Amino acid sequence: MVQGLIEQNFDTYTRRARLGPALIVVLPVALVVVMFFPSELTLLGILVSVLVGCGGAALLAQIGRDMGKQKEESLFELWNGKPTTRSLRHRDVVNASLLAMRHNKLQTLLPNLRLPTAAEEIASPDKADEVYEACATFLRNKTRDKEKFNLVFEENCNYGFRRNLWGLKPVGITLSLFGLAASVTVIVLKLLVWKNSVPLSAIACGIGSLILLILWITLFTPTWVKIAADAYAERLLEACEHL
Repeated sequence: MVQGLIEQNFDTYTRRARLGPALIVVLPVALVVVMFFPSELTLLGILVSVLVGCGGAALLAQIGRDMGKQKEESLFELWNGKPTTRSLRHRDVVNASLLAMRHNKLQTLLPNLRLPTAAEEIASPDKADEVYEACATFLRNKTRDKEKFNLVFEENCNYGFRRNLWGLKPVGITLSLFGLAASVTVIVLKLLVWKNSVPLSAIACGIGSLILLILWITLFTPTWVKIAADAYAERLLEACEHL
């Protein structure tokens, strides 16, 4: 029921790149709720469905998107520019022949926008980057057809997911610690105070929260985001050959 509501109300990009990261962030809270109210799962499912229908999922998606966008500039500074811009620079060239071919194609597609030479780029790097960003904007606008440019769309979803997840990292770590602390508290009380058996829900909550905490600390990093960003830039520039 919940999945049907989400699919009905959100497009593919929003579900994957915006809502997905936000749901991962709040997962420890959901595990804690299940731990304390294991017999109320049906009621919980109804409550979640109501929240989705009333805009709760939309709010989560917007929060995920906003926190990712707010930190995006810091990523570009760390990477020395946007991935699409770096891929068009002479000074960052990996394959000179491929770069020349793409510059020639872009020059044909944008006859009123002259791409800088290597010497001109060195003399005025900021101005050159403005031209490259204009080229990237042109390509993004020309590749919005998800069916025709499905690889561009897929990598864009991957990048959006990772960027937004990284943007939510402080919240994710906090909630994972909360879930872990709650499960440990229940386990300790059950064993040492109430002398009862430990419920599987408490163990599951602890393990799930611990795994998420490890992922937040070790995997969800700018380097992890950059892998997807570079892949998106490559697919976007490849698309100019089909325009």
